[in-house]
Amino acid sequence: MRNQFSVGSLPGVSGARRRSRGFTLLEVMVALAVLAISLGALSKGVSNYLNNASYLQDRTLATWVAENRITELQILQVWPKADTSKGTSQMAGREWHWVQKVTPIDGRPEIRQIQIQVLKNPDDKHPLATLIALIGQPQK
Repeated sequence: MRNQFSVGSLPGVSGARRRSRGFTLLEVMVALAVLAISLGALSKGVSNYLNNASYLQDRTLATWVAENRITELQILQVWPKADTSKGTSQMAGREWHWVQKVTPIDGRPEIRQIQIQVLKNPDDKHPLATLIALIGQPQK
């Protein structure tokens, strides 16, 4: 005996079959919109991370340039004049520009304060690193 009901005539079956055929155009468009927004946010996050990493690398190298300048003055036992001077240093395959400001300490003629500011470009307004050190007059 044959079944008198066709699959399409059973209650609830036709709707289930219709939904199981695939995604509608609207569902695909919503999924693509969610994916595009997610990828955009991820791309911006990666870009921010890379920019911050580059900036921190520059600040670290600039600090090393300033430390090297102070160490150079100590090793050479140079007693710098109270003035402002400029120069360049090589570090990590790049040229760094520094400004050195030497000021005497009131009441302590044997001590000088040295401020080193390191810039990426000579016309930059804001230094990447500033180091202040006190050095004593070298023994004769």
